[in-house]
Amino acid sequence: MTSTYVLRKKHPGRDNVKSNLHAFVDRLPDTKSWKVEIKEARPERSLDQNAAMYGVAYDVIMAATGLQGDAEKKQLHRDFCGEFFGWVDAGLSRRRPRRTTTTNECGERDVIDTVTMSQFYDFIQRKAAEFGIDVPDPDPFWRERAKAA
Repeated sequence: MTSTYVLRKKHPGRDNVKSNLHAFVDRLPDTKSWKVEIKEARPERSLDQNAAMYGVAYDVIMAATGLQGDAEKKQLHRDFCGEFFGWVDAGLSRRRPRRTTTTNECGERDVIDTVTMSQFYDFIQRKAAEFGIDVPDPDPFWRERAKAA
């Protein structure tokens, strides 16, 4: 059983959400243990952030290293996720990233937030720079320039 409640700052329905959350917790059966997690609500990473990672950062790195194709791009992403989020033992002397940009440690869909995505992109830039590869900052105005061209 999973339920999500978002307490939005200064929202007129905030007290109602708190009341519903409290009622939900009160209804949990005492025959099981429950984990309650509270975390700051942040928006998921944007499509533009994702496009910058795959279309700017990874394309530059692949061109500089001779990597090609979708399979090698997926492997590059896997490697960066492992280096950023950490690795876990997957048995038989294999390892996998603790999480990716779209799945959590349990393999469930859990898209990272915009702040973490920005930190991940910065990490990619720093790691690439260690190998002499300059990954540019994403250009927030690329779409406007493309329309004008």
